[in-house]
Amino acid sequence: MADPAIAAPPKKKVPLTTFHNHTGQYLDLGRRTPVTITKHGRPDITLAEASYFERLERIAAGQILSVLDLVAVDAADMTSEHAALFEAARPTREEIASDRWNDDPAS
Repeated sequence: MADPAIAAPPKKKVPLTTFHNHTGQYLDLGRRTPVTITKHGRPDITLAEASYFERLERIAAGQILSVLDLVAVDAADMTSEHAALFEAARPTREEIASDRWNDDPAS
């Protein structure tokens, strides 16, 4: 399941002329969801809320753990409770052989 902190919100596309004629409306929309301004039908510029863009920059810089507010822990430093949870989430030989993990939705 994708983390909502980094999941891409749906994008709205708008031609440059429409953006120009309704700038305020699309700037407001850009605070809620990325808005891609198109030129001759091709994506040109995307407006996005600053914090969303900053998260993307940190992810691109390899700082995904801080974006997700996670801390990496060596296996040797795990509590026994966390080690048990980690082991319980490991796929079984059958799941690996069938290429289906236990968290795959039933099809």
